Amino acid sequence: MILGGHNSIKGGLHNAAIEAASIGGETMQIFCKSQRQWKAKPIEPEQAALFREEVARAGLERVMVHDSYLINMGTPDDAKRENAYQAFATELERCEALGAAYLNFHPGSHTHPSKPMRDDKAEREACLDRIAACMTRALDDFPDGKTMLVIENAAGQGTNVGSTWAEVGYLADAVGDERRVGVCVDTQHAWAAGYDWVDDYDAVWDDFDGQVGLRRLVAFHLNDSKQPLGARVDRHDNIPTGHLGEAFWRTLMTDGRFSGAAGYLETPLEDGDVGTYKRELAYLRALRDGTEAALPSLQAA
Repeated sequence: MILGGHNSIKGGLHNAAIEAASIGGETMQIFCKSQRQWKAKPIEPEQAALFREEVARAGLERVMVHDSYLINMGTPDDAKRENAYQAFATELERCEALGAAYLNFHPGSHTHPSKPMRDDKAEREACLDRIAACMTRALDDFPDGKTMLVIENAAGQGTNVGSTWAEVGYLADAVGDERRVGVCVDTQHAWAAGYDWVDDYDAVWDDFDGQVGLRRLVAFHLNDSKQPLGARVDRHDNIPTGHLGEAFWRTLMTDGRFSGAAGYLETPLEDGDVGTYKRELAYLRALRDGTEAALPSLQAA
């Protein structure tokens, strides 16, 4: 697995690649605009060229863009869904300009106001169908696109869909284009949704393979969990100090099935300091490369 973190575009998109290199990243994830705003200035050709130059200089592979948290293509409101689609299409257009390999996104939410309907099968499948239609539209609107749409599994909060492998597989199957649609497994979200990495690791992957297909897995969000198994709460913790623990991280980092995947840290940064990522990446590389005698301290210097 190639390893990186989520890097900041503060001061310019190209600065993310410089930051990634400074922490020993082999890849990186970014927001290509403010994740909490709908609009953004277009990426000028000179900005895109500089970004690509810095990515090449840093030797980064398979850059991933995470889309805006505002986008919900699963809403039953037609006007809101159209707005969400246009924002998603803009994100995809920006990815293509930057040469990003992946556009990662949270599937969405069915937004039914009644709490007992949160897990209603018909509501959830209708939501997934709406998301799939938007994804298919995006692929049609960018027929020569190189950026892959990457579905991220959800933690199970509220009316969010995509928290089970069955739902992730349903969505991927509904779109169908395996060349342009992949899956990112967030380790914390899966744990929060009830998948027991600690005591049932092999069974979790057997279920994933049956419902989604290991062939579709292209990326990981590498996060430990502040919350216990099945909490349905999205609360990342630092590696390996959360509920998942060192044994899980050693198992995942040495699982040969994922040697070709990309892994991106989204763990909490102490005082916003990417030195946290640097320590965690060194730790994961030591596990991956079998140099455990050289495992670094995860305590700040």
